[in-house]
Amino acid sequence: MFCGSRREGPWWACCPCLLTSQAMITLQPGDVFVAFTDGISEAMNPADEEWGEERLVACVRTLQKETVPEMIAELIASADQFAAGAKQHDDMTIIVARVLKLPS
Repeated sequence: MFCGSRREGPWWACCPCLLTSQAMITLQPGDVFVAFTDGISEAMNPADEEWGEERLVACVRTLQKETVPEMIAELIASADQFAAGAKQHDDMTIIVARVLKLPS
């Protein structure tokens, strides 16, 4: 499986200063892949504290037995609960995928 980004497309034309990298990972049946924008990890509470990647990872670990839709809903709910109504200034996008079985 390829994991990374390419230096092409409309976003690259707008933001050529962004550094990109790529890596190869192998996922096994049952593995969960989570990708998120910084609006998730940098969700701020009224005290200007970030939810952070550590809290996000801890939340993902508690949800591994849930379905993908349940995981997405709970991750967004957890970030919203941490934010406690504070105004957010970024998008909150998350992608969750679970490997069901490997092709034969």
